[in-house]
Amino acid sequence: MHNAPPVAYPVGRFVWGRVLFAAVFLFSAAGLISWQWLSQASSTMVWSAWVFWLVCASATAYGGPKQTLSEGHLLWSGEAWLWQSVLGADALSQDDQGLNLAVGMDFGGSMLLLLQAADEARQGHGPWFCAWLSEQAMPSKWHGFRCAVYSRPKATTQSQEAQP
Repeated sequence: MHNAPPVAYPVGRFVWGRVLFAAVFLFSAAGLISWQWLSQASSTMVWSAWVFWLVCASATAYGGPKQTLSEGHLLWSGEAWLWQSVLGADALSQDDQGLNLAVGMDFGGSMLLLLQAADEARQGHGPWFCAWLSEQAMPSKWHGFRCAVYSRPKATTQSQEAQP
């Protein structure tokens, strides 16, 4: 049992996601160039730094959470998180499949959530997806939604689990 009541909250499209992603890569490359020009590092160290930067940038671009969840609703049933797509089937819309949810960033009036498909035992599988939510989408439900995001399940005892 959780403390927060059921809630459905609309998820919009975060159009600045790719721009921010590119900006981080550009600023990190600019920092590396500045370090290269201002330091007296050997060419081996400079090339090692660039190879390390390229490996990190590539791994992040390939394996980082994707902003693919848009135009849908994030549903809290009182016990589990669910995704309902407005545009049709997507990676998380598989017949009431549960989700694992983690808060990426919280600015009070907006949140970046990380979502992953989960099985009945709440074991995550597959890639992580991003969803950007804003209070402006539905101000009357924002407080209840935030309560649901931060609610934690009550601990179950072994006697409760043993009962049919």
